[in-house]
Amino acid sequence: MLYLTTRRDLVRLESTEGVPGAGTTMSRLRPKIVVRVVQAATYMAQGNEVDGRPSQRYITLLRDGARAHGLPETHIRFLESVEHVQ
Repeated sequence: MLYLTTRRDLVRLESTEGVPGAGTTMSRLRPKIVVRVVQAATYMAQGNEVDGRPSQRYITLLRDGARAHGLPETHIRFLESVEHVQ
């Protein structure tokens, strides 16, 4: 799933999610969407023995996007099970 973001949204996302940070890298992508190629980026964390929790804003975006794009119910249930930072 891709999100179209403004530069301002990207800066906010990075600041609220602690990106870039230790063990996190960003990769540029050029996925082909139907018949159109778009620029995209993805963040990859090395992972920890115990992973941190996402912000409420971020997990809500993922849940809403999953529902809006008709992802399988198993994916939505998984996202619903993820606890956000208090």
